[in-house]
Amino acid sequence: MAKFNGEIETEDTYVRVTFQALLEAVLPVTYRPRTGRGGDLIPVPGGVQLKLHEYLIRELDHSQFQPVNAPDGLPPLSRSTAQMLDLGAKQYIRRGLALPLTEGFPGGGQFTRLAPIDRLLTLELIDRLEIPLGELSLPFKNNPGLVQTMVNSFTQLPYFGYYCEWFGYGTTRFAPPADRRLQFAPPGWQLAGYPGPSFGYREFRGFLLTYPACQGGSQ
Repeated sequence: MAKFNGEIETEDTYVRVTFQALLEAVLPVTYRPRTGRGGDLIPVPGGVQLKLHEYLIRELDHSQFQPVNAPDGLPPLSRSTAQMLDLGAKQYIRRGLALPLTEGFPGGGQFTRLAPIDRLLTLELIDRLEIPLGELSLPFKNNPGLVQTMVNSFTQLPYFGYYCEWFGYGTTRFAPPADRRLQFAPPGWQLAGYPGPSFGYREFRGFLLTYPACQGGSQ
């Protein structure tokens, strides 16, 4: 990855656009009524607009599922995951279940060419292990438990990234934790009605213990 003005741009276009396609299906743009404007709808940004592909890629490549003693040449977990999504898409297309394919994301594979609803159905196909597990890259190869765990994370990690403070760190979001600064309220906080952290509370230093007066030599 390369760093530009405090942000990290994924050099692997294939991985980036595959995760963008995933987010477009899992967390698409939605619309809600504008306050005080009857019938007027305003767009609510989805996962692609908030660049959550960066969050997902970072989380996967630094996760516990990435083998510690990985053999030389093992691709990052994000790339192995993108390849698994593509293999699932190929299986889905072979079954004749897909809607007409789109042009997809430039630089992406078959998963990005599926309609969003078919991408979600491809996740279900993978979760049912209806793909050739032996053709997957490590660490997913012949590892059904990890495959299902990863598919399950696709319904969790995007929402963690959407509603946590990550996007609000702005240009500091890739800095070490101690150097991150909240630059603005993330859209997820506004949607959830969360006002943000409150500072200035007195530090909790334990409970105050009181003892009754000793009478007659007993407490």
